[in-house]
Amino acid sequence: MVDESAVLAALGYAPDSPVTWEPEGETPGSAVRLIVAGESPFEAIVRESSEPEAARNHAAVFEALVNAEYAYAPKLLGFAGEATIELAVPGITAMQLVPPAGAAEAAMLALAAWHNLPLREGLDWGRSPADLHPPAEVPLHRLGFSAVERDPALEPLLQAQDLLVESPFGFAHRNAIAANVFLAPGRAWLVDYGLAGFGPQYFDVAAFLLTSGIEAAGRRALAASYGRHRGIPAEQASADVDLFGLLWGIGWLLELPRRLITSLGDDPVTDSLKLAATRIDRGMRQPAGDSPIARAIRATLWPANG
Repeated sequence: MVDESAVLAALGYAPDSPVTWEPEGETPGSAVRLIVAGESPFEAIVRESSEPEAARNHAAVFEALVNAEYAYAPKLLGFAGEATIELAVPGITAMQLVPPAGAAEAAMLALAAWHNLPLREGLDWGRSPADLHPPAEVPLHRLGFSAVERDPALEPLLQAQDLLVESPFGFAHRNAIAANVFLAPGRAWLVDYGLAGFGPQYFDVAAFLLTSGIEAAGRRALAASYGRHRGIPAEQASADVDLFGLLWGIGWLLELPRRLITSLGDDPVTDSLKLAATRIDRGMRQPAGDSPIARAIRATLWPANG
């Protein structure tokens, strides 16, 4: 629960100020929207995860982003204990409606700028790529694939895992799904840094593209745009984001039951998770790059789409 008096004090308001508190969700740790009425109205988001480590990580990463003058985060207004108070941005997420003109392109710029930051803040900086993502057989049976489908996919999936640990690792958001990327015409903001730290940066791009409901041709073009911002050839960026998107998407779908249990009682979050799962499943079936390994994985798991 938000400490309302501490938030108001951090913002310089009296305890009896005319404010409204609107939870953004119903599960513990959901963000809360603070609406201040009066002559100078404004809205702020108070964010504190129910997991203490995630709350501390979010606050530390947010402060590091401010110090690095990162332009694609909301304005940080202050802290109330472990909670951050951020100015509400005038945007929406792609989980709510089709991204406005230029917004998805702005999200690619925001992710590229994040990945270019010379920061070592957040989780897992003492680990190697292989520690974070050790090669292992993917339990495809849990997603309903038969042995006939699973067995031919094992080798290309292991090849993809080998390539993943050689891909760009560094400062990553690690939860850049559409719900955590606010969009406006030509603008984007990344929010919620509870999981941020060392990780595979292509996963961030794939997470946004697969959960935003963007069709394959659009995802290919946007991945190429990301590559240009990072100095990576367009075709290589598209192929890599597409390939590693299969690994990210399968991993996310395997975690879906746990995510649904965690969100019990919060119908909007549950609906968002189900929508994301549908989009991820559909997106993984559609080639958005020219990786031969991705082609081999699709040919075994979804032969009807070949």
